[in-house]
Amino acid sequence: MQHLRAIAAHANFLKRVRSCLGEGVACNCYKPHTDCDFGKWWYGEVYPRREQFSPEAQDLIDNIDAEHQNFHEVSKAIAEATQQGEKSEAASLETALLQSSNRLIQEILKLDKHGGFDSKS
Repeated sequence: MQHLRAIAAHANFLKRVRSCLGEGVACNCYKPHTDCDFGKWWYGEVYPRREQFSPEAQDLIDNIDAEHQNFHEVSKAIAEATQQGEKSEAASLETALLQSSNRLIQEILKLDKHGGFDSKS
């Protein structure tokens, strides 16, 4: 999966979570960060080659990894809140989810601009 397809997969996951919030229903779409489409690509193709990248790219990879995990922690909190009927709590977490999503995508684009997803970038 190329990085743009990975961004699209991430956006689709975000759309599903936001759809649950908009409909006021329990969100059952949470997955651990290693099991979503983005995570499968990231931990299958990019992260294992981290040491092959330049130090600057490694820093970006670390930022992406941390933000991706944060995104899933927030989405898990939303899922738990919606399943417990705590709609206002879930809605308040939506801002944090959107901010995390934005940071994640920006970091991916920085890595692409820095030299892409090829080793020794």
